[in-house]
Amino acid sequence: MPQHDRDNRIDETDAKGGSNEGVVRWVLLISLALAIVALTVIWVTGALTQDNVESQGTATGRIEAEGEQIQNAATNNDPVNPNAD
Repeated sequence: MPQHDRDNRIDETDAKGGSNEGVVRWVLLISLALAIVALTVIWVTGALTQDNVESQGTATGRIEAEGEQIQNAATNNDPVNPNAD
């Protein structure tokens, strides 16, 4: 509580209405670091598990990769279902 004297001056802690500990800053920094780590792990594991067709960035590239995949399966006498995921 501020002490009432003739000048009506209060100190910094009373003016702010609380303490100045900086806990929120640490919570935000730790949360940001955890979010960056989690998203990086998701991105890297997704990139590592892609096959040749999924790694193509364009529709044309995907169609060509699927055609190559079908040709390779046909030359190896493997049954291929191009509609299967």
